[in-house]
Amino acid sequence: MNKRNKLNFLIYFYLIILFSLTSITLLELYKIQLVKANEIKSSFFNNLKYIPSLRGNIYLKTKNKELIPVAISYYAYDLYYNPQKAKNKEDEIKKIAELLNEKPEELLKKINGEKSVILSKNLEEKLKNKIAQLRFDSVFFEEKVIRSYPFKNLLSSIIGFAIYDEENKTTKGLYGLEKYYDEYLRGENGFVTTYGSFKPPTKGADIVLNIDYYIALKFDSILEEALVNFKAKGGLIIAMEADSGNIIGIAEKPDYDLNNYSKVNDYSIYLSRLSYPYEPGSVMKPFFYAGAFEEKILSPTSTYIDKGYVILNNKTIYNFDKKGRGETDLKTALVHSLNTGSVYVSQELGKTRFLKYVDKFRFNKRPEVDFPILVDNNLKTLYPPFGREVNFGTASFGQGISISPLSLLNAYQALFSNKITTINFASEIILDDGKKYENTSKTLVENIISPETSREIKEILEEVVENQAKKAQIKGYRIGGKTGSAQIPEKDGYSNDVITTFIGVFPLTNPKFIVLVRLDKPEPGLLAFGTAAPTFKKVAEFLINYYNIEPDKL
Repeated sequence: MNKRNKLNFLIYFYLIILFSLTSITLLELYKIQLVKANEIKSSFFNNLKYIPSLRGNIYLKTKNKELIPVAISYYAYDLYYNPQKAKNKEDEIKKIAELLNEKPEELLKKINGEKSVILSKNLEEKLKNKIAQLRFDSVFFEEKVIRSYPFKNLLSSIIGFAIYDEENKTTKGLYGLEKYYDEYLRGENGFVTTYGSFKPPTKGADIVLNIDYYIALKFDSILEEALVNFKAKGGLIIAMEADSGNIIGIAEKPDYDLNNYSKVNDYSIYLSRLSYPYEPGSVMKPFFYAGAFEEKILSPTSTYIDKGYVILNNKTIYNFDKKGRGETDLKTALVHSLNTGSVYVSQELGKTRFLKYVDKFRFNKRPEVDFPILVDNNLKTLYPPFGREVNFGTASFGQGISISPLSLLNAYQALFSNKITTINFASEIILDDGKKYENTSKTLVENIISPETSREIKEILEEVVENQAKKAQIKGYRIGGKTGSAQIPEKDGYSNDVITTFIGVFPLTNPKFIVLVRLDKPEPGLLAFGTAAPTFKKVAEFLINYYNIEPDKL
């Protein structure tokens, strides 16, 4: 028994020793894997240096397929000086100042005590290399990426800008196309560590736009002139290919210098008018006329009694001139933009069919466009718990509802080309490895209205230009279009200020371009036929000459 007890004791003793050693080993492994992991990770990142990636460029093009950069990136360097490592501070600063083309005494003023200081920022690589060749131990550089906009204010609200994100160590797009295409443009950072690990940065993709450089310059000039002539506070000009939905030209004001965005006091200037809707006025009228013609309820020769006003839900709606014209046919009512005619059409359509054409022309959907849309079209007054008769009446002439400029372009595309496509700012995306991806147009819906209805609307809108918006006429060319002058809503009603709009399509024989001109708050008393229409004419004349478009009218 004694021998057995001793044997058992020894077995238990060795088991305890083995268990203890195993526990200690497991504990150490735990410390290495979990507790030490953060230390190892921290050590790795403390010894890691990021190599910033170059953000992709954004290009405009010309009809000759030249590429013009409007947003570019390049490496720049901040020059640091550490006086503790200097062998002869005065002599070193003198040589550095000579290369920087600065006075040595000015650089010496920047050196306080023994701490490292920045002597100069954003040096180009060539100058940085010259200073590096001095081989001073006291000098070191911090590499970064600079985003630059060669044309400053041109297309500022459309291009947007990008800033350096300290947390992610990358340049990030905040507005406009810089924001929409940020994931393509930003690229991927590289790194190098003291352990010898290295990963090169990957440059971001380049974006080539459909916008033509020379058209953008001309539109900018035309819009600036319009703001001066009509004393307007701002505006927008945009031209779209009727068949493809490609945006070939755009201008928007007020604008700002993209290279000095931080100096802007009113941040709302960063947001394009394309990003949110507005009450467009009478440019909405043709869609509901088209609906009534399509449903065979009414025709251009149908008549109604125009008293100059109509009362709905105890609200009085007037014509723009408050005049009544007696028995009037619908063609005349649309040509002369009579609100009473639009209300009559909306009542004959009825609410259900009215909403049917809101849907057909995609006013209740976001336009499919490669641009950040921040606010949806607002049609809530047409649906429960609203939807009173007066809401449909005012909506028929573009008040009480808000529609984006891009939705209007799509809807006029439906009237004249009988289809709605994607709207495309970008033409192609070019990756760092040279691969190209075309941003092709897609048809979203077609055959919105019959060819007969389309013909009837085209004829009426051509007569609008011939008899009402005469300042949009161009000799030798058939043009269809519609004016709109809408009061601007306020908290307690409407202000006396207006937004004037003209949307024109040409040449009507084979529509090529749809142009929207919008002028905000022109001089009191000025309406669209006297402001937006003549501005459209200048735009159309330039496009006709630029593309050498043949006349289609004898």
